[in-house]
Amino acid sequence: MGKSGDQDLYWSQNATLAESGFNGVDVHLFEVMDAGEYVYCGRIELVSKPYTDVQPGEDGDDRKVWMFPIRPVPDNDVKKPQMLVFKDMADYESRGKNVDAEYAKMMSAVTKRRVKKPVFVAPIVPKPEPKPQIEIPTDIVGRQVNHKAFGLGKITAIEGTSVVVQFDKVGLKKMGYEFCLENKLLEFI
Repeated sequence: MGKSGDQDLYWSQNATLAESGFNGVDVHLFEVMDAGEYVYCGRIELVSKPYTDVQPGEDGDDRKVWMFPIRPVPDNDVKKPQMLVFKDMADYESRGKNVDAEYAKMMSAVTKRRVKKPVFVAPIVPKPEPKPQIEIPTDIVGRQVNHKAFGLGKITAIEGTSVVVQFDKVGLKKMGYEFCLENKLLEFI
């Protein structure tokens, strides 16, 4: 925790991580391989006490940093590239100092080899012209009709694209005029 100046073991997330063996906090590791690209590595645990190292800070000046020896918890099912997994501190010290640069180089090569997937562009389908609104002849008001389901009735009014019919048996019904004609539901008597 902290990008310039000496780090403090008892400040912020450094303290939480240092005490994670007994403070009840689950620790999840995210590694930054490229700026803005985070790789989730799963839950981890400390394998030994934190120790100090000297590394350049954000300003380029050497500073004391805290190193946390960690490993995945036994039930962690996240798979990391083998080059980033170390058996112990001796393994890390022998091959771990340049592993970040090697991983970045490997990922760069993988990215260059990737073939870009074709982008599907949906065809532009023009909207159909709106159906012209049907005009109901006004002279049908008062006419007798027979409906397939409702029986005999008389058209009493026109409301927009609908007709209002007073049926002998089922009373007043409002129905779409065009729908009734297209489906042969109404027959003029």
